[in-house]
Amino acid sequence: MEIFDGFLDIHILMIAFSALLPCATIVLAILILRQTAVRAALAGASVAVLLWALGHFSSPNFSQIGNALFDTLILQIMVAAIMLPGLFFVEYCERIGAPAAMAETIEELNLDPVSAAIVISTGVGVLVESLTGFGVSLLVTVPLLSRRFKRHQIIGLALIGMCLMPWGALGVAAHLGSELANLNIDNFSMMIWAVSGPIALILPALCLFFVPSRSLSDVWLALCAGLFLSGGIGIASYYGGIEIAGAIGGILVIVLIALTSPRQPEFWTKLSNRKLLPYYLLIVLVLTQKFVMVFLPLPERLLEISSGRVMFLPLASPGLSLLSAVLISFLLLKNEVKEQTKLSISPIIVQRSWRPLVTIFLFLLGARLLVEIGATHELSGVISSSGAITSLSAVIVLGALSGFVTGSGVAGNALFMTSAAATGLNFDSTALFSSLQHSSAGHTAMAALPVSAILLAALPHRLPGDDQRVMRTSLSLSVLILFMIHFTGILLFYL
Repeated sequence: MEIFDGFLDIHILMIAFSALLPCATIVLAILILRQTAVRAALAGASVAVLLWALGHFSSPNFSQIGNALFDTLILQIMVAAIMLPGLFFVEYCERIGAPAAMAETIEELNLDPVSAAIVISTGVGVLVESLTGFGVSLLVTVPLLSRRFKRHQIIGLALIGMCLMPWGALGVAAHLGSELANLNIDNFSMMIWAVSGPIALILPALCLFFVPSRSLSDVWLALCAGLFLSGGIGIASYYGGIEIAGAIGGILVIVLIALTSPRQPEFWTKLSNRKLLPYYLLIVLVLTQKFVMVFLPLPERLLEISSGRVMFLPLASPGLSLLSAVLISFLLLKNEVKEQTKLSISPIIVQRSWRPLVTIFLFLLGARLLVEIGATHELSGVISSSGAITSLSAVIVLGALSGFVTGSGVAGNALFMTSAAATGLNFDSTALFSSLQHSSAGHTAMAALPVSAILLAALPHRLPGDDQRVMRTSLSLSVLILFMIHFTGILLFYL
């Protein structure tokens, strides 16, 4: 009888962990076979369909395919409604020279090395990545850092500026994650801050490791910058929403460093550069949109797109603010920068977006099909049976793996958010476990190959050892961050 029970347990384990086969296929395709993300995602989705057809978890039913496809389409619309306007915003800002104007403004401060490292990495880097995503901040920070620092310092400081990807691209990954986990976005945002806030707190201090000749006053400055960054993100998450939380934190760091500069008047004058208008408008419009959705008596489910399992509210999407910021800026600036702002950028947006969108669609399709056939439930049950701390660790590891493999918090959440939420539900900690998945995927995404490629492309005069240096530095930062997430997760679980 005991032998029979043992075989039964092994059988249950094999069934449950076969739910990881689609992800294992994706990892194998990307890391070993060196396939593109689109091909890897297609392979993963194909394995999920094969599991459905074999009836590995439940009897195959075409309604399961239909439900998974319908849910995927709604979630894809949610992601595209932010990603496409986001790319439109990025392209427009590049056309009018907004990133260059921001760089000139920071240069006007004429800072010492420590202050420059902190403000470029955790001020400008966090601000730009939070508003735009897609690794755009590297195209701004690397040239700024190149004027002041050596090669290994540039790489380290640029990667530090990418460490807060859980708040990147106006929180598109958080919006997707909250829907997959069936959590209120505001509550989810605060739990993300509880998990990742300590990481934001230490980032300015990490900058000191890449700057020689540090003093005690530099340490105090880094600690203050960390408080401003983490505190700003937390306050903005509570009062304004996750969409602008990272941007507010970055702005507060810039203001703090500016107040220590003897060239404050020149800095404040540079801030009036009209090329910075899209950034200002975006922050104001996101806040206005939040105010309208909360305080004005709009119909509760106006223009709701829902399957009964997942839901998308177009009026609540930050994509509206992104589009509005571009259109208003275009109208206000068209006479001053007419040549640069021609809106013939649709082909560029299509070229930059179709691969990520197809990849995310296939990730989502495979993940939703696993939910429909019960694979996610089986996996969460097996993980939960190992105990709370082991389950917590497993969620963090899977989240980190998804971020590292895909290079995107969005794709990472598409892969594992549902299983993380289901595991957390078994311990009455859905928000915590979902946030651990989101943060692990977002933070480790900066070590992924796509991000490394952007950084290497932005470096001046690429050298033979740059690839190894970037990978070594990014993985070291990822390991440190994952240890912090693990410690914070355990602490929050027992509080």
